[in-house]
Amino acid sequence: MKRLSIILMCFATLAFAACGGTSKTGASTNSDAAAKASGKSTATAMIGLYNSYRANGTISLSNALDLSNALVVATGYTNYRNNQSNAAYKQSFAAGMVAGGAGLITSANVGNIINTMNNVTGLNVNASNIANSVNTVTSILTLLQALGAAQ
Repeated sequence: MKRLSIILMCFATLAFAACGGTSKTGASTNSDAAAKASGKSTATAMIGLYNSYRANGTISLSNALDLSNALVVATGYTNYRNNQSNAAYKQSFAAGMVAGGAGLITSANVGNIINTMNNVTGLNVNASNIANSVNTVTSILTLLQALGAAQ
């Protein structure tokens, strides 16, 4: 029980830290470099979750790495959604996803991955409601299934 409490406290801390960087308040959020970095980190975390899912058949809420990766994906989703009207941001985010996609996310399937990410619910990072993490992980499983279909 103590281990679960520690993991949940770590997750809550990560959620609060991640929420601070998800608004589109400055030019740096809309820059090519920031969009590419966000796409790359989102893809890297998604690949980490995909590998965990393939190895274990599930994403474990008691695994700190799975939780951390889920939060990175959710944060990337939030960044993308906040900048969705910016065509240059979207293009750079997609390029970053391909760069971080470890060969699973390619220029041929990145559009489908992003569309799937946009259409699932539960990926919003919400620091006031940590229970949302269960919905986030469920939504990420949907994304991982889209990756599996791409192979």
